[in-house]
Amino acid sequence: MKKIILGFIFIISLNISLLFLDVQMATFDIKFYEKKFEEYNVYKKTNIQKEDLKKVTIQMLDYMKGKRENLIIETNIGQEKEIVFGERERLHMVDVKNLFEIGFKIRDISIIIFLITFIIFIKYYKNILYKLLLFSATIPMIAMVIFGILISIDFSKYFTIFHEILFTNDLWLLNPKTDILIQMLPLNFFYSISIRILTYFILQLILIFILGFGLKEKNKVIND
Repeated sequence: MKKIILGFIFIISLNISLLFLDVQMATFDIKFYEKKFEEYNVYKKTNIQKEDLKKVTIQMLDYMKGKRENLIIETNIGQEKEIVFGERERLHMVDVKNLFEIGFKIRDISIIIFLITFIIFIKYYKNILYKLLLFSATIPMIAMVIFGILISIDFSKYFTIFHEILFTNDLWLLNPKTDILIQMLPLNFFYSISIRILTYFILQLILIFILGFGLKEKNKVIND
């Protein structure tokens, strides 16, 4: 029973650690934003020049990391220097920042728990470590493939469900005609970043499966 509980904790903490690290990698990659700004014609929609929008994005990401106190950011919009984000956008980003702060804590706790359980299995139950790795990869991989198919069919539906679950207000419902934030980050951007996170995660699960299978074969050789 003890091994089962520890194994369950091992699997859950490993997957949560990887998923949250993948979200972090995808979310804070400025080159990804620049690529998508070009792809979605964001510079024209926002009327903000390339270098100025890059600076705004870096400051926005710094805010989400807790390196900035607020999102009162000025830049040139057209020929005028203006505050980029309106009050509703800034209030929404307060909620987003709070979610990321919670996410960072969950990530850190999960990594610590995973390392502790990993050390326990290496020390006391090394012979079944391969089973844990295979389980850690197989079930989440199937779930992620199914999820990927679902969001590919109707991303807007699941995007709405996601926001209704995580947010207690409707501040995320922005006006694409007037709000710079949604012009910078349209629905297609969130679809692209979701697929990117899923791709990272699935590739990591494949590597874990290969490692688990390798350990299984090694155990066979030793036992034979």
